[in-house]
Amino acid sequence: MADIDHRTMTPPSLRVTRTMPVGVDDTLYTWDFRLAQPNVSHVAMPVIHSLEHFLGSDLPARDPRVAAVAPMGCQTGFYVVALNLSEIEDMARLLAASLTAIGASTEVPLANEADCGWALNHSLPGVQALASWLLSRAHTWHESSVG
Repeated sequence: MADIDHRTMTPPSLRVTRTMPVGVDDTLYTWDFRLAQPNVSHVAMPVIHSLEHFLGSDLPARDPRVAAVAPMGCQTGFYVVALNLSEIEDMARLLAASLTAIGASTEVPLANEADCGWALNHSLPGVQALASWLLSRAHTWHESSVG
């Protein structure tokens, strides 16, 4: 069941796509962090793979409410699943901190044969360029049209 018109959304954008009650007092939030225009462009696989490694290791370390980070199969963005993290300002701040850290990195985390199933499929320069672009557009993440 689609809740967004992929033809008219304007990335980069950040929004909650699903909420799910957990127990009595908790809620899981699935965030859609869209990076590229669906059906028009996509993020190259080595770059999205590297961003997965960065966000997957950095976001939970910054905030234990972040439970999972997963790239979209269409290579246009990420899902971030978090417990009781419902405010866009809070999620945007976490993502911006992670993206900022990428710029100062000298290697992709866990990009080795012991920790990664496709260790050669990474691009540090590519993920740094993407992180820089996303940060330059952070002020529009919550304003972008999502159809």
